[in-house]
Amino acid sequence: MQSSKFTNVAQWEKRNKIFRSSPKEVLFKSLPNVFNEYIHHWQLKKILSEIAPYSGEINIIDIGCGYGRISLMFSEKFPDANITGIDISKNYVELFQKKTGENAFVGFAEDFSLQSDYYDYIICITVLMYIDKDKIEKTISNFLCHLKKGGEILLIEPKHCSIYFQMCFGLLNLLSKFKKIAALNTGGNSFQYHFLKSLVHKSGSKIIRKYRLPVTTLFSLAIYIFAKIFTSGRRVLFNLISRCDEYFKFTRLPSIYILKLSKNSDYGIIF
Repeated sequence: MQSSKFTNVAQWEKRNKIFRSSPKEVLFKSLPNVFNEYIHHWQLKKILSEIAPYSGEINIIDIGCGYGRISLMFSEKFPDANITGIDISKNYVELFQKKTGENAFVGFAEDFSLQSDYYDYIICITVLMYIDKDKIEKTISNFLCHLKKGGEILLIEPKHCSIYFQMCFGLLNLLSKFKKIAALNTGGNSFQYHFLKSLVHKSGSKIIRKYRLPVTTLFSLAIYIFAKIFTSGRRVLFNLISRCDEYFKFTRLPSIYILKLSKNSDYGIIF
């Protein structure tokens, strides 16, 4: 999703043609598939843990829906859920509809317009990072307009101090120069914790919980090298990393954040 209208759409269409239904479409283009799959499943697990076990219908918006990476999980776990996908890429919207069987349309995070006070959840995964920072407050306000009372917004965004670890201290940038993906320029920001925190408070919400992925982040380079060199032992390695991340998930260490915010001030955000 990109708030600089249409300037980045062509790049996302190009990215769609290259990666199609692959986690690399929104995760790390230079990482081994097994590494991206691990991050992908961690995101799904944490998001799913925040969805209440409703027995009836729930209404969900998937912002930056892509091919349905996140919504496919909801369709399986919550067959009665009504899911709406939004993306700036026409190709992704069509692919989302085909793979999930759910409704979707081309739109922008900061000004899409659907039924107000209607949705139980808004899922926004690595989307704010592609929006101009001076328009993020407007984007969050737009999300809140669409939520039911007590509805929740779940976001995953990169923290600024962790980006060096996640990019393996420049190794991934160096490798990308020798690959086709170097032609892609979808951009993307990382955030200081206090920047997003201040916008959350301005919206009338509050931070209530923070999930982190510290071990994966701190040891990204070692994990990358191991995954590139060895084909066996990967499952054991990532199981160990997963357990360590779970143990340290609330510690103040570099990581990708998960946020949850609600229109009701009794609720808040999960980082």
